[in-house]
Amino acid sequence: MSPTTFELRPITPEDYPQVRAIYEMGLNSGHATYEKAAPTWAQFTSSKIMETVFVAVEKDEPEKILGWVSAAKASSRSVFHGVVEDSIYTHPDARGRGVSGALLDRLVETCMDLHKWAIHSWIFPENMGSVKLHESRGFEKVGVYRHLAKMTYGELAGQWRDTAVYELLLPTPEDRLDRKLEAAGD
Repeated sequence: MSPTTFELRPITPEDYPQVRAIYEMGLNSGHATYEKAAPTWAQFTSSKIMETVFVAVEKDEPEKILGWVSAAKASSRSVFHGVVEDSIYTHPDARGRGVSGALLDRLVETCMDLHKWAIHSWIFPENMGSVKLHESRGFEKVGVYRHLAKMTYGELAGQWRDTAVYELLLPTPEDRLDRKLEAAGD
């Protein structure tokens, strides 16, 4: 296995122009999101759980961003405070280098540290790269949203699309405490 040529770190405001450009590449692909435009920095920071936003950068060019990951609240209802929805986007230069997997792994670790118990990902079924990435990290397909009249869930660029929902259940805070107590007793 070749040595890693990138590293992960928390996002900074100075990173956002590149993060936004990578997001716009996803928008232009037609297989990444229902959104029609990238948010401003203010919109981005108000919609994301900022402790979960990481960028992958080249080790030799730390100003070059290869991809990013984040989580957002899945619901505004307080009972679902432990459930988040992920976003992960990579630059074409990052493909095949393990960047997406490293970013998703960091997100999972961070969500556990923040006492989250589920990560959801809404993925267009045609986006097989994202499907395979999430499945490789233990996410399971739990359903497909469809619009009954058109047999798809949402409209994007004049076309109605299905949305598959993948979920990764994390240990609850109580489960983690039980594991720590068991380990301390060994």
